Amino acid sequence: MRNKYEFQEPLNEEPDGTYITCGQMQFYLNRKDGEELFSSGSEDFIEYYNLCRMYNMITDIMKVDESAAIMYWDDKKEVVSLGFPTDGKVALALGSVRQSTTEDTDLGFLGDDEDDNFGNGLY
Repeated sequence: MRNKYEFQEPLNEEPDGTYITCGQMQFYLNRKDGEELFSSGSEDFIEYYNLCRMYNMITDIMKVDESAAIMYWDDKKEVVSLGFPTDGKVALALGSVRQSTTEDTDLGFLGDDEDDNFGNGLY
């Protein structure tokens, strides 16, 4: 896979337009037991795959409209966190992807954050 693809090149695109990049896949395969977890279709890989799909969709939206969401490093949780208006472009896109997936697919969604107008995003 190395030197065969561009880092940002989509490796696999789903019917809903979401995708994982070659770089993201190589990153996973380089993990300890990454190739084995990928080959077995482990829950860990499926979770990673779906988070990459959502991350790429959201960053593509943000390339067009920077105000659509905010992505930042959350020191307390030690993860990339995301905030976006619950009635904005990102929420609508996530809603359409969520509806097009099977019910047992966990895309890493969280509910609304208290009483504000922003969702918690992905973790």
